[in-house]
Amino acid sequence: MIKLLIADDEPLVQIGLKSMISWEELGIEICATAANGDAAYQLICEHRPEIVLTDIQMPCSSGLELGKRCREEFGALPLFILLTNYEDFQYAKEAISFQAFDYLIKIDLSPENLTATIEKAIAQVRLLQDTGSASPSGSASEFRLLQERFFIRLLNNLFETDTQYQCLLEELKIPAHYSGYAAAHVIVQPPAQDGQLSQEQMLKYYSSTRQMLTELFSKHLPCQVIPLDIRHMAVVLYFSESSAGDWKAAVTYAFQQAFEMLFNYYSVRLLACIGRYVGSMRELSVSYYDAKQLVSSVSENSPILYWDDCPNFSGLRNVFNLSLFRKEIGKAFEELNETALHQVFSDITELLSSENVPYSQALDAAGSILHFTVTLLPNGEEIASSLFQDDPETYCSLYRQKTVPAILNWLNILENGLCAFLPEYKSKHKNYLVENTKKYIREHLHQRIVLQDLADSFEVSPNYLSQLFKKFEGVGINEYVSNLKIEKSKELLKDGNLKIYEVADRLGFESAFYFSKVFKRVTGIAPKDYRNI
Repeated sequence: MIKLLIADDEPLVQIGLKSMISWEELGIEICATAANGDAAYQLICEHRPEIVLTDIQMPCSSGLELGKRCREEFGALPLFILLTNYEDFQYAKEAISFQAFDYLIKIDLSPENLTATIEKAIAQVRLLQDTGSASPSGSASEFRLLQERFFIRLLNNLFETDTQYQCLLEELKIPAHYSGYAAAHVIVQPPAQDGQLSQEQMLKYYSSTRQMLTELFSKHLPCQVIPLDIRHMAVVLYFSESSAGDWKAAVTYAFQQAFEMLFNYYSVRLLACIGRYVGSMRELSVSYYDAKQLVSSVSENSPILYWDDCPNFSGLRNVFNLSLFRKEIGKAFEELNETALHQVFSDITELLSSENVPYSQALDAAGSILHFTVTLLPNGEEIASSLFQDDPETYCSLYRQKTVPAILNWLNILENGLCAFLPEYKSKHKNYLVENTKKYIREHLHQRIVLQDLADSFEVSPNYLSQLFKKFEGVGINEYVSNLKIEKSKELLKDGNLKIYEVADRLGFESAFYFSKVFKRVTGIAPKDYRNI
């Protein structure tokens, strides 16, 4: 059961909310009620509800103050649904400032709209729980970053094998149980101002826009918003059986509501290009490739476009497909190999120089390479910004290029900068990767450590990680793991409280026999003999 807390200073309102709908049928337990903001906070700390239904105007501290405090201390949960007697947009603006889930007017409240809001909140709670995004801790933040990197690879079809994809899908707790999916490419247009916006201002608008888009859109449909660069983001859309039937209408409504609120609040305009509906998450790269083909046609007059509503785009699919280079690009960034990267750029530039590649395809290809740079290269955004530091828009100057030759010139600057930067960066990063591999091994010493899983954790190939590790450490990863496990087993054996098979089990060995075999190979004696020394 999902726990819900009601906070309102009017007893009749509390009673009315409790009796308005059948909470148990929705899977909701009303865990407590409070008559003021301070009491509500104490009860939230005690019961840790997933949802709080609260009045805005209350004694001691308001619903807005309560929501802000809980967001800072507890993270994304509990979700806050705010009630008020005043249909005042200022309250909505303040609610949005701490990402309240919804905002309802008491006089308009009915069993139908309350049920609809609660059902959407339940879906959002489950999505947050599934993806591990409910906590504000640093580890949760790192976990979300890994999830975003997963989606970048998925949308651009950069997984080398289905096994690699499935392994990360499970480890990162990515929800893949929905009836259908679609991908959207969203363009961020900051407010028009005199003069150029600084990069700091752009980042502020982008960060706020992304947070609010996630909160506002998820009120209507489950989604994952993935940052790309400071002018673009991708959105993965999830559809249940009930929303899959008329999915375009649901998506259009969700985007329209979010876009209107964002424009009213920040004067930021968003444009959305949506690819085809697919039945499997693994197929999202197809949907995302569709979406990016619409970039040159979406506009303020047509801010939401769907691929299959634009038949004129069907002929572009086979003109230029950057996924043909996905392995080469991924490997070049993974190994920080400037020679391989130069070859990939040369091949792509040669194709883009042919006369039959339209402007929209060239922009899409360059944009994809930029996204790979920002997301796949360590500190990619910082590196890309430094390469275009003389331009007020830094790397986003790409989207100011209006011809294919201008795009090719921009790509040439990116290529030259990356190929000059990678050699001096390579040694430092490789050592960083090895050190983090050693840290991972130490932290997971009690488990069975498999090279493939280890490589997937750092999004590199097993062969590359193995060679790199041996170069820096002088021993292979398997030997390093065995040595550490045996050193730890010596401590456990000398302690005398554990049997040999228990030591083997505690350190993740397949069996006591295999543990004894490894122990003897490393130390020269059997575990039982070592214990008796």
